[in-house]
Amino acid sequence: MGRLKYDKELLDYVEDKHPAVYHILRILKFTGYTLALVFLYYLVFTIFFASEEEKRMISERRLIEEEYEELAGQADLLESVLGELELKDGEIYRELFNTNFPNYSFTPDTISGGYISHTSMMIDRLCGEMEYSGRLLESVTDSLMAAGQGVLGAIPSILPITDFPLGNVGASLGRKMHPFYKQVVFHGGLDLVSPVGVEVVATADGRVASVERTMKLQGTRIILDHGNGYETVYAHLSDVLVRKGQKVSRGDVIARTGNTGTSFAPHLHYEVIRNGHQLDPLCFFNAELDTERYGELLMYAVNTGQSLD
Repeated sequence: MGRLKYDKELLDYVEDKHPAVYHILRILKFTGYTLALVFLYYLVFTIFFASEEEKRMISERRLIEEEYEELAGQADLLESVLGELELKDGEIYRELFNTNFPNYSFTPDTISGGYISHTSMMIDRLCGEMEYSGRLLESVTDSLMAAGQGVLGAIPSILPITDFPLGNVGASLGRKMHPFYKQVVFHGGLDLVSPVGVEVVATADGRVASVERTMKLQGTRIILDHGNGYETVYAHLSDVLVRKGQKVSRGDVIARTGNTGTSFAPHLHYEVIRNGHQLDPLCFFNAELDTERYGELLMYAVNTGQSLD
């Protein structure tokens, strides 16, 4: 029996019967409370409790983030290495050809028109310079032949160490890393790595201008005067086999290699000087080396960034 209520007309208690709308509203209310409770439980479990799938996804995301950071670091390192290689390539190009590396932009426009036109102009200019250089070389050759063998013999044109292994050539003329100060400084000659006691020869006819024996800077060294403004310097020697004022001929043994002075390892420091200006000794070995061996010597020398003194 349902709920009772007092009926004033019948003066008695009768069963309280609710309309259908009342029951529908009660059902909807119960359903709403149930859905709200289910949503609350879902929200709590979602925030505070992760499912196995979510745990796996979170773990994968962390792993991806770590891999991304590692790859980003490697990319930065590769970019830095590529930048250093580009700078070194430019230095090698300047050492070999005495000019800056050409900056070509290979876009469709330059390939189709501007680049081809520029290349054609460069070829024409180089052909003209080659013809001029040929005429100049002939003129120089004629002048030297007219001056006689004495002038040619006074130009330094051989290696100062006989049968020198080209792979042992060190730093050449230019800005190099100093072995003790660890700073880039100007290096005024060519380092030829050699054990102590190897014979050193005069690279041209001349006379001994000075013999210096000291344990500082270039150590024991010899300076030869070849005339016409040419001088050669042989430094870090262990023994001196000539005296000041003595005349020497190209190929004469004048000293032995050593490690005196400010020297990082046994070697010969060799310089060519013309009218007080230091010249690159690599440019004076054409009389002894053929084209292939001369190119090999250049590649070894320009790839050495640290001097030995």
